[in-house]
Amino acid sequence: MPARARAGIISGMTLSSPAFHPRLLSPLFLWQGGWLSVMSSLQNQPHQHVAASLLVGLTGPIRVTVDERRFCQRVVLVPPEASQSLSSDGPVAIMHLDPDERAWRTLACLGEPDAALQAWCCTQMQALSEDDTGSAVVTLLTRLRALAEAQPLDARVASACRQLRESDVLPSLESLAAQAGLSASRFRHLFRDELGVTFKRFQLHLKCQRALALWHSGMNLTELAVAAGFYDQPHLNRTLRAMFDALPSRYARSLPVQVVHLGTV
Repeated sequence: MPARARAGIISGMTLSSPAFHPRLLSPLFLWQGGWLSVMSSLQNQPHQHVAASLLVGLTGPIRVTVDERRFCQRVVLVPPEASQSLSSDGPVAIMHLDPDERAWRTLACLGEPDAALQAWCCTQMQALSEDDTGSAVVTLLTRLRALAEAQPLDARVASACRQLRESDVLPSLESLAAQAGLSASRFRHLFRDELGVTFKRFQLHLKCQRALALWHSGMNLTELAVAAGFYDQPHLNRTLRAMFDALPSRYARSLPVQVVHLGTV
């Protein structure tokens, strides 16, 4: 969809009407540390995923429940592994940030978004409706990472995360622990302490990221599951249901998929 047409959809959308079907208003922007897209609306059930979520209502407040806490505001930041559900009748920007992504670690230092940060995020996200190239996402990431001094990540864990992302075959915890000069048990605890997620969950999350990277409209979902490292399509379905309250078949049928790869930005 042309950027100008998407912008018109955003500006002209009726927030009170639940009748329209959700649709993507931007490509799926994907980089090594996360992904971002804009949808016309979204209603989902409680789910729990490894990435942090920056959720931004583009034309009004969104309703989000995080670990039984309820929010009704323009911007909600959800930490990794928190149970969350989202209800937005209007357009919403959804930004997932991996627990080792500097943008998340910066936002975590700032705490819950105050009025000034919410206004800033809304302004930044509006530019996405006019961008098909990803330049606005790169600009947003750069600015998020510079908002505050992030808590440094242990170099051994950072190195392990890079290897997990860059390897065609995911390395084992034992091999990464040996490279870090630690026992498997000690490395497992260090990984959890640094990122707030278990090593096993992080591996599963990266398989989901790989599935997103390989996804294109009309793709055979069984082939997608195997290519991303899942046992089969049911395994992929169970994982995405638990982590995102979503089934790939639902989106494959109703949403044209345009993935924009931003690489290591």
